[in-house]
Amino acid sequence: MSKGKILVTGGCGYIGSHTIVDLLLSGHDVVSLDNGVNSSFDVLDGIEKITGRRVINLNVDLSQSEDTLEAVKAHGPFNGIIHFAALKSVEESVYQPLRYFRNNIGSTLTTMELMDALDISHLIFSSSCTVYGTPARLPVTEETPMGRAESPYGATKQTGEILYDSYFNKKQNKTGISLRYFNPAGA
Repeated sequence: MSKGKILVTGGCGYIGSHTIVDLLLSGHDVVSLDNGVNSSFDVLDGIEKITGRRVINLNVDLSQSEDTLEAVKAHGPFNGIIHFAALKSVEESVYQPLRYFRNNIGSTLTTMELMDALDISHLIFSSSCTVYGTPARLPVTEETPMGRAESPYGATKQTGEILYDSYFNKKQNKTGISLRYFNPAGA
């Protein structure tokens, strides 16, 4: 992505906040979108201490597309979205699958709606190694196919990748990529 304004969903989380610092130090403008469910708004102070810049955070539920569009459109235009926002506990997802489906898949759909409504060209999706299920062969490579999801959390990440793939295959002026983390550091 060229230098410009980036919307970072889940910007108050561990990976999101560290990404915001790197974006700011690289010359990008950033708007965070985070409702604090899996994060702390205190990290905005830390970002400011490190970069000298105060980031706007939109406290909105990304799975609510109309509310999100209304909140985001006043802060554009955006060159891209980095989508970190998600419920993230594999164990919790087993006990609260509907909550995970509603939040994680709903927020993924909203990012596509934002891309269309606000003419945003690029997206990076924070996926997960859980999309591989139990792989038949190790080590896992980028050519390893998705396996059967072993948790509702994993199913939401697989669904996100499938939805994005379908979306980007029909959009000549839009691009996206999925990042499949294994063991990210942090709380």
